[in-house]
Amino acid sequence: MKRSSLTNTQGYENGYSFTRQLVYLLTHLRMKNILISGFTIVLLSVFQANAQSFQDMSNAVQLSDDFDENQGRLTFYADNKDFCDYYLYISFVYSEGFQGMTTGASVVVSHGQRQIKSYKVDEKATRYGYNYRYAMFRGNPNKKPDVEFSYSLPVVNGETIFAETTENQEGYQLAFELPTDTVYACRGGVICDDNLKDHTAKGYKSFSDSRHLSQITVYHADGTFGEYVFKGKPLVYSGQDIKIGTPIAIVDNSLEKYSVRFSAYFLDKNKVKDQNVGNKHTHFRPFFQTYDEGKVRLENGKTYICELTDEMLMQDMSKGERKKFLKNRTKETDEK
Repeated sequence: MKRSSLTNTQGYENGYSFTRQLVYLLTHLRMKNILISGFTIVLLSVFQANAQSFQDMSNAVQLSDDFDENQGRLTFYADNKDFCDYYLYISFVYSEGFQGMTTGASVVVSHGQRQIKSYKVDEKATRYGYNYRYAMFRGNPNKKPDVEFSYSLPVVNGETIFAETTENQEGYQLAFELPTDTVYACRGGVICDDNLKDHTAKGYKSFSDSRHLSQITVYHADGTFGEYVFKGKPLVYSGQDIKIGTPIAIVDNSLEKYSVRFSAYFLDKNKVKDQNVGNKHTHFRPFFQTYDEGKVRLENGKTYICELTDEMLMQDMSKGERKKFLKNRTKETDEK
């Protein structure tokens, strides 16, 4: 028995989801056509197509698949070009003849390319095929957000800042009026690439180029994001690791003010599962450490003084990093 195959590939973008269809027919072949129950079965030529050619290359995650005819195995690969995690959901619109291929599959992919799923053709199958779509959501719903984390105000330790709070359709946000033109990181992490698209309302779509705004998104160790929107120039680049208190942007003077908008959010596991919910992220009110009031959730229309302590600097450190940090602090104290 030989395997004759027909490959039909279709790709389209609909909310950054894609479809590919592949159908294989198992047939008995001889030197000439065979008549079976009134149907003529002929050797079908093999047509290969690359699903990625149908994809928008500005998408954060590129999904590709490869079928090994000799082994009868279908393998999916994901290439995450961003520097934060993405939740990837593959929906099988049609599947037949593959072991373990159900209605859908999900996986969290980090930066880089990797194999994510593999399916074997059932030995008893006489016909097998698949048709799928996929969607990507920025973040990792399996991580538990540390809502008790102490954030730093986006200014230098000891400086005063004015804060306003707002809640809109996206959730809770803070607007800061800065004393100088420099924005400092409220928390450490890795800088995301906001020029890449995904299937969420974050990143690429969350700020307007028509208003000449800049955006910096930081991915934190606990799976949360810190988003800074401002008019000015970033001092950091995609993929850069930063620490709490790092200078990240220079803000333009607008109406005699330096201002930045900040929000913290995470990819919500419950919203990811609910297809009726459009925005998959949940905003939350972070705690900030202040010199005058201690650890507090900021109130609208109040002024606060920034306090950045060693305990705050060590929050995201590993045990080894903390040990090294404290050793260096002791050395610095002894030298004084």
